Amino acid sequence: MNLTSLDPSEPTEQHTIEASFGLLQLCLQQLTAFAPVASAAQLLELIPDIPLAAKQLILVELIKYDLAAAAQRMPVEESAHLGGLTRSLEFYWPIVAELLPAEKIPLDLILEEVQLRRCAGEEPQWNDYQQRFPDLAETIGKWLAADTNLEAAPEERDVSQLPEFPLDSIVDDFRILKLLGEGAFARVYLAQQLSMQRLVALKASTRGSEEPQALSQLDHANIVRVYDQREIEQRGSRLPTAMLLYMQYLPGGSLADCIQLLRTTPVEVQGGGIVLQSINRNLLAANQSVPEHSTVRAELAARSWPETVAWIGIQLADGLGYASERGVLHRDVKPANILLSAEAIPKLVDFNVSCSGLSGRAGAAAYFGGSLAYMSPEQLRVADPTDALTADKLDGRSDLYALGMVLWELWQGQRPWTLIDLAANWTEAVTLQQRLRTQPIVARQPALTPTERVLEKVLRSLLEIDPQQRPQTGKETAARLRLALHPELATRFEPSPSSLAGRLLKIPVLLLSAVVIFGPNTAASIFNYDYNYRRMLELQSVPNILSDFKFVANWVNGVVYPLGAVLFLWIMFPIVRIVYRSQRGVVASQSEISKLWNIGNQATLICGILWAVSGMVFAVTFATMHGEFGYSEAIHFFLSLVLCGGVAWVYPYFGMTLLALLIYYPRVIAPAMSDPGFPQRCQRVRQHSRWYLLSAAAIPLTAVGALVFRHDLPKTLILAGVCVTALGLLASFFAHQKLEETLRQFEQVLTSHDSQRRI
Repeated sequence: MNLTSLDPSEPTEQHTIEASFGLLQLCLQQLTAFAPVASAAQLLELIPDIPLAAKQLILVELIKYDLAAAAQRMPVEESAHLGGLTRSLEFYWPIVAELLPAEKIPLDLILEEVQLRRCAGEEPQWNDYQQRFPDLAETIGKWLAADTNLEAAPEERDVSQLPEFPLDSIVDDFRILKLLGEGAFARVYLAQQLSMQRLVALKASTRGSEEPQALSQLDHANIVRVYDQREIEQRGSRLPTAMLLYMQYLPGGSLADCIQLLRTTPVEVQGGGIVLQSINRNLLAANQSVPEHSTVRAELAARSWPETVAWIGIQLADGLGYASERGVLHRDVKPANILLSAEAIPKLVDFNVSCSGLSGRAGAAAYFGGSLAYMSPEQLRVADPTDALTADKLDGRSDLYALGMVLWELWQGQRPWTLIDLAANWTEAVTLQQRLRTQPIVARQPALTPTERVLEKVLRSLLEIDPQQRPQTGKETAARLRLALHPELATRFEPSPSSLAGRLLKIPVLLLSAVVIFGPNTAASIFNYDYNYRRMLELQSVPNILSDFKFVANWVNGVVYPLGAVLFLWIMFPIVRIVYRSQRGVVASQSEISKLWNIGNQATLICGILWAVSGMVFAVTFATMHGEFGYSEAIHFFLSLVLCGGVAWVYPYFGMTLLALLIYYPRVIAPAMSDPGFPQRCQRVRQHSRWYLLSAAAIPLTAVGALVFRHDLPKTLILAGVCVTALGLLASFFAHQKLEETLRQFEQVLTSHDSQRRI
């Protein structure tokens, strides 16, 4: 890009705010060769013929830069001896007044002088600025009174000319091979590190950085590896020293290249191949070979575009989460800062660890101008000179917001909001972006598939203004995005109202659970009553045995069913509470999730105890009331209830466990999308399910065998028992298979994976 690349005769849409910041970088590069200027007219000569607002933006930033350069050229001791800075804003007026009248001086330009005076050992006075800038007197007074103390360290105020190395020259331990890119404060070269015989990306600047020290602790597959930083002397150059930061070299280009290619690709043919096509172009341009056999590339090529976006987002969220857990924020997540390996693995680069110059200082616009469109609302507050929020108040959720902006642009081909209005200064540029964040987001391409619906919901949650409403960690974000790669599981988290899950969610938890638990038990109770009533008919010679049977049955049922109802409410009320709270976005605790997973066992245990107690009460009561009712009959009576109970209590386990895991569990973990205890719970459920499946086969078959030996029973009753047993066993088998399938799906979302394997 050069200074004439934006033709004023082109449509206004070409003169975007990003283009203005791009021109600013080029102007600053020219200014570094001779700053500070001898006359303000030299600054005007650097500005090309572009719209007025863009001219004003560039002029303000050039003045900031020149002020800082003038302050740097004067030692602090000399500055103190002369009573402060020898150059103030009045140096530039009235020469620049035609382009930028004095009454339109922005606040951030005034604050630049304030901070430079502080660095020079002065204490700016309120009365002085009240007289010089009456229109901004009140706002400036608040800053001076607050004593914000935003002094920049000397190395952060270094505005010297950038180091420049000839191709094929040897600098320290590096052979310079190619210029990869340059900005206002650094040049990046492709170099060969001679001692290690490896290719590296070598960033050359005049300023030190906290980046190597902060990032040396990070070892993650989705973060570009920073090796080290060196300071070298430059003989024969006006620059006494240069800082060399060398890092992992990735020849596959950046996500910005992918987005540019996406915009020229028809929607109907968009897919993972776009990423590979962009990477291949960059590999060929860098004389690097394209991998011939790559499982990752092959599987990525087969993915749809929404799946590709989700796949990239999973890895970037994991990388940001990993860094945030170690106290490192990126603060500058944007497509250009996400590089791609030849294997299509996205990696974060250019962590803005020190966050220097963020609040409108000299160089901030050149460094962060193109990043404003991706900043979170709270980071824009930090960038706003009129806001007291400081960079140390930001946390990982700010990076996740920026990630949401990047992924939305990657998915839709454009950012959630488009800004074509030009800003005349840094403060105005920040304000325009802050206003945009409050506007509704309208997707250019509607979400039609489950994958797209999940992806859109996650991205909208990342773009919430309130950080509390966003996913709280990178791990949570990655888990939410993994749902997009599993459409069937995604429908469990977001079922359509017409689906079975959607209908079941409309039924009250207590009512649905009562049907699942008491349905099989009621059917078994009716069958058992009929079976034993027929047995009592055979003993009619015993006086009053039928009437006593009915009396005891009514008495036992009158006690057992209310007791069962009480126990049912005792185990189900916590589940109702958990489900209700999750619908309001409350994160469930690990103990609450365990209760939900264990509800099948609790229901089964209660049913089994009630059946056993009923059988014992029946047997003991009849043996006591009728001496003719011998022990063999009592035992037979007891076993009949136990076997019926055994049949009945198996099915509530599978029914309640399926209900809990397929219907309620997705809702319960959705607010945090995290369950640290999932692996252990998953293992226990698998063990329990195998035992219950075995019980579902053994107990009913034992009961049927007992029926066969009862020659007095109708064949239809025996046949009905066989059919019910077969159907129950088949249902238990399918329930067991469904549980296993569901657990495997949840594992894809809730279990940590190595980034290299997330395909």
